Amino acid sequence: MTTGTRSIHRVLVSVFHKEGLEVLAKAFIQAGTEVVSTGSTAARLAELGVNVVEVSSVTGFPESLDGRVKTLDPHIHAGILADMNNADHVKQLEDLHIAPFDAVVVNLYPFVDTVMSGADSDAIIEKIDIGGPSMIRAAAKNHKSVAVITDPADYQLLADRITSGEGFSLEEREYLAGKAFEHTAAYDAAIAQWSSAAWPKPETLSNSAACVDESTSVDANADERKKVLLPSQYTRTWRLEHELRYGENPHQEAGLYVDPLHKGGLAQAELLGGKPMSYNNYVDADAAWRAVWDFAPQIAVAVCKHNNPCGLAIGATAAEAHKKAHACDSVSAYGGVIAANTTVTLEMAESVRPIFTEVIVAPDYEPEALELLRTKKKNLRILKVANPPVLDLQVHPIDGGALVQSADKIDAFGDNPENWKLVSGDPADETTLRDLQFAWRSLRCVKSNAILLAHDNATVGIGMGQVN
Repeated sequence: MTTGTRSIHRVLVSVFHKEGLEVLAKAFIQAGTEVVSTGSTAARLAELGVNVVEVSSVTGFPESLDGRVKTLDPHIHAGILADMNNADHVKQLEDLHIAPFDAVVVNLYPFVDTVMSGADSDAIIEKIDIGGPSMIRAAAKNHKSVAVITDPADYQLLADRITSGEGFSLEEREYLAGKAFEHTAAYDAAIAQWSSAAWPKPETLSNSAACVDESTSVDANADERKKVLLPSQYTRTWRLEHELRYGENPHQEAGLYVDPLHKGGLAQAELLGGKPMSYNNYVDADAAWRAVWDFAPQIAVAVCKHNNPCGLAIGATAAEAHKKAHACDSVSAYGGVIAANTTVTLEMAESVRPIFTEVIVAPDYEPEALELLRTKKKNLRILKVANPPVLDLQVHPIDGGALVQSADKIDAFGDNPENWKLVSGDPADETTLRDLQFAWRSLRCVKSNAILLAHDNATVGIGMGQVN
C-alpha cells in the first residue's frame, strides 16, 4: 500500500553537485539497488563502483542539445508519476514496459552561484534547470509512491533506509515532498527575481494600452518623482542563515534570512568580534547603517537605539563625526548601535571605548582600531559590511497581504536645496542653509511626526514619533 512504508529498490539520481554521493553509492552497492542516472552523475557513481543504468538506455533516446534534454521523456516521468495504489496506473506501466521509481535524488544547476559570479546573461540562462525541477515536482506530487531527496544533508538518511530495507513512511515522504517544493519554489523565485531586473519592460510594451497597469502609475503631475514599476507578482526568496536567540521579545521565535542574490549586505556581515547578533541588534544596525549612507561621500556616523537615531553627524574624520553624534544625546546612546560609512580609525575606536555599545558596524577597521575594540570591549559586536545598502522595494506585511513601496531614499525633488523656495521671512545665510540641508537628510531616518534640531552638521536634538 502506498499510504504506508515503502521500501526502496529503484532510484533515479541526477545531481549537479556530486558531494556526498559516496554515502549513497555504498548503500546502493550493499542493497543491490537499481540505479538510473544521467551523464556526469552516472559517471561519478560508476567510479564509486555502482552498476549504473544510463538514462538514455531507459528512454531509447540520447542526451541531446548540449544536455538540455536528458530526462524529459515519458519513460522517466511515467516511472515517477505512476500512483502505485491505482490499479490502472500499475497496469499501464506493465503494458508500456516501464518500471516505477521508489526514490528520486536531484539537485539543481547552480543558478544563484552563476549570477553572483558575474557571469553574462547567456551563461546564466544555461544554468536555468529544466529537467531537474520537473523530476522534483513530479516526485513530490506523487509522494504517496515516491520519496524525493533534494538536500545532500538527507543522503545519509536515504542510505540508512535503503540498507535497512525500511524505506520511508507516508509522513516522512510528505515531509520530504514539502521540502522539495520549497526547494523548487525558491529556485524559481530566484530566476524570477533576476530576470525581472535583467529584462525590464521595454518601452514598446510600456506605451501599449494593453500593457498599462494603472495601479502602478505615479502621479503624472509630480515630475520630480521617479516612476516605480511594481511587479505584478512579488517573488523573492530568502534562505535561513541561522536561528536567533529570540525575536523582538523573549517569547518570539526569530531567524536571520539572507537574499542569495544580494552580495555583501548587512545580513551577510562579517562578525569580527563579540557575541552573536540578536534580532533587535539587527534592527538597530540596519537603521544606523542606512542612515550614514544618506550622507555619502561625506564621512558620517550614526548612533541608534530602538530603531531610532540618538545622534547623527558628519565630520572631517570618523572620530570627529562620532564625537558630534554622541554628544546629541549621550544618555540615550548608552547601549546603542554605532554605524560609520568609512573605515573606523584608532582615534574613533578610542572615542568609542568608554561608551557601553552593543554593536558597531562599518565597511572596514584599521588593524589597531580592531585590536583595541576586540580586547577592551569583548562583548561589543563588531560588524564589517562589504557594500553600502542597496534597497529597491520595501515590504510591510499586513493581515492577508503586504504593502510594497519604493525604498525611501534621499533622491526626491524636494531633497535638493536648489529646489527649495523661500515662502516667508528673510533669506537664510549659507551656514543656516547648510545646517538645514543636514537636518533634512537626517530626518529621513526619524519616525514621523518628527522634530529635529541641527547645528554644525550634527543633530543637537531629535524628537521622533510625535502623535500630535
